[in-house]
Amino acid sequence: GEAYAQIKRYHDEIPELMKAIQFFALSDGTRLMFGPTWDLNKRNLHRWKLKEEVNLEKLTKDFFQKDRILRIIEDYTVFFTKDEELYKFVLDQHQMRGVEKIFKRVIEEKLDSGLIWHTQGSGKTLTMIVAAHRLRKQRELENPTMIIVIDRIELEKQARDNLIYYGFPNLVIAQKGEHLRDLLKSDFRGLIVTTVQKFEGMEKNINPTNNIIVLIDEAHRSQEGNLATYMRAALPNAYYFGFTGTPIDKSNIGKGTFKLFGTHDSQGYLDKYSIKESIEDGTTVPLYYSLAPQELRVNKELLEKEFFELIEKEGVASIEELDKILDKAVKLKNFLKAEKRVDSIAKYIAEHFTEFVEPMGLKAFIVAVDREGCALYKQSIDRCLNPEYSRVVFTQDQKDSQLLKQFHISEEEETNVRKSFRAANKLPKILIVTQKLLTGFDAPILYCMYLDKPFKDHTLLQA
Repeated sequence: GEAYAQIKRYHDEIPELMKAIQFFALSDGTRLMFGPTWDLNKRNLHRWKLKEEVNLEKLTKDFFQKDRILRIIEDYTVFFTKDEELYKFVLDQHQMRGVEKIFKRVIEEKLDSGLIWHTQGSGKTLTMIVAAHRLRKQRELENPTMIIVIDRIELEKQARDNLIYYGFPNLVIAQKGEHLRDLLKSDFRGLIVTTVQKFEGMEKNINPTNNIIVLIDEAHRSQEGNLATYMRAALPNAYYFGFTGTPIDKSNIGKGTFKLFGTHDSQGYLDKYSIKESIEDGTTVPLYYSLAPQELRVNKELLEKEFFELIEKEGVASIEELDKILDKAVKLKNFLKAEKRVDSIAKYIAEHFTEFVEPMGLKAFIVAVDREGCALYKQSIDRCLNPEYSRVVFTQDQKDSQLLKQFHISEEEETNVRKSFRAANKLPKILIVTQKLLTGFDAPILYCMYLDKPFKDHTLLQA
């Protein structure tokens, strides 16, 4: 604590010196912590660990190896703009380790696949971007083609923005399947971002070169079925690295992820960072659940028949797939959105929020079953709390009803809402969502989620 206070003082008193210094380390005599200069958020402080029990001398000598320090300065110190604010990060130990293992596998081992299994919320996106950048500039690979594959169109903009904010050189977004085909056929060298759907119908051996490296986000979702088969047939000699936070599933989805990417590794993965470890490190926070009063909950038989039975049959790997199943659960949806019930829950949420969450200076989400549910909750919650306390954020559609259209906002306005939500002293205090912002929205101020949408297994964990 004293060391941290001194580092903060240096920033105030000798800022010129801190321009050149990129990161710092602190110790309490037993642990070694490190973090970036200028972005002194305690969440950016990481702990350096060794597997065996060690003293501070061993920890320090391991961390301060010359090669490691140079690598941190060159590759693992990252400047990043998010919602128009500039952030600076030094990668955590598990992120550096993931990048190093991918690098070693391609450059030294020359093995064609691997699975990076890092728990939800532990910075997989940044690990993927830094790995792509480091490989892209490696001379031995002779100007390689990097491909980042995502599984949803909604994430395409997010991926593009992340890469632009990172400052990735020679970047192109594949607009359509034909555009992707042209890029691969012309042997484009740089970074391509594409959804897996754009590989559909692509001919075999469109680019048989062996310096193509494919990094696949949420690999447990996108690599089952025909689309992945088309991709691998089109690029037969490429390297494939899957990134996932939740590969294990009772259906075949999890097992398939290990089989597809883990052939070179006895345990099925190249690197693992578990939820237990991430909570111990403070990378992610533990989750606590409490049940709402009995009278507000869904009838167990209805939930079983309209939700759990369908989920068991189909094996759900994403919130989009979950929504498709819920679209079939007509009785369940009607029950969840019944006017009387929504009013009762809004009243309960308002009381709980003002009694427990608001006094701590923290904020909340209401998660409705669908977009119409969001609109109904907004109307009800406005009767219980100041209307400025809450905002609705969902994906818009031109065919939307008048009820939904009144909650349409522009991209710029949504950016402002996201920024304001993260700030303690600004409104809104509650966001009402159903799919958007449920994953990939980093808001430490979010303390409580009022879940009125059925989730199960890793869709629940993702949310």
